[in-house]
Amino acid sequence: MSVVTFATGLLLLIVGIGLRLISGPFSLRLDIPTEFWEWYRDYRFIVPLLLGILAMSVLALPVRARTGRGTANLAPRTPLSFTNKWWLITPGLVLSLIVTLTIAAGMASEPDARTGRYTMYFVDTGGGRSMGTGIYGWFSSLPSLILLGIMMVVAAIALFLIARPALNDDQEQDAHTRIIRTSNVLMVGTGALLWHLGLIFGSLAATASLRGNFSTSQGNVRSWTTFAALEPTLNIASIVAPALGFALWGAVTLSAIPSRRRALVAGRP
Repeated sequence: MSVVTFATGLLLLIVGIGLRLISGPFSLRLDIPTEFWEWYRDYRFIVPLLLGILAMSVLALPVRARTGRGTANLAPRTPLSFTNKWWLITPGLVLSLIVTLTIAAGMASEPDARTGRYTMYFVDTGGGRSMGTGIYGWFSSLPSLILLGIMMVVAAIALFLIARPALNDDQEQDAHTRIIRTSNVLMVGTGALLWHLGLIFGSLAATASLRGNFSTSQGNVRSWTTFAALEPTLNIASIVAPALGFALWGAVTLSAIPSRRRALVAGRP
């Protein structure tokens, strides 16, 4: 189980950090096919969610079958039996922020005249003129909302599969193992949400950077978005959010490495 956890966490880190690097600092140094960039530009928002769903599904395994060796325990076990209720606050807040920004950006989006996709944001500059740029519109956000719903279902099923089987004879050790597995599932899901949130922040920061300068009979007219002042904050948030998510994935990876104290306890006769 520890090998699977370590491999899952490490793979998440490699893919996540790798995509951040090749789409950022290394984008101009690497000869990456144009087709990949076009695909990633259109579907980059769903990548963290797909990885989170896949990783949580893996961490839910193995599911131990019921045997006569389990210890009877009349206390009902639910998906939250091995969960600290405080662990749910962070993913809940992140999810709420994602949904709020998703709906707001989607409602502000307009269809692209060329593709018909809701990926554009326009600012009326007066005199029948307007300027536009891309935004996290319905084209990207609707699939993400569907995947968010799937992720919540997968997380609930994973926690159920971890909590449901009867406890082993060594109840304390078995409960401790289940607590770690439960926290790993939640950290993987939260990490995926934070990376996804960072991509939304990045998209909104690019939208907020839109500026226009037009010449009229009365002089130059400058235009900008209504949330242009948030651009610096959004840029910082687009870096911090994924970094926190990757840190959680790093914690999942490290949790698979047995500490010296646990190894000594496990080795006692």
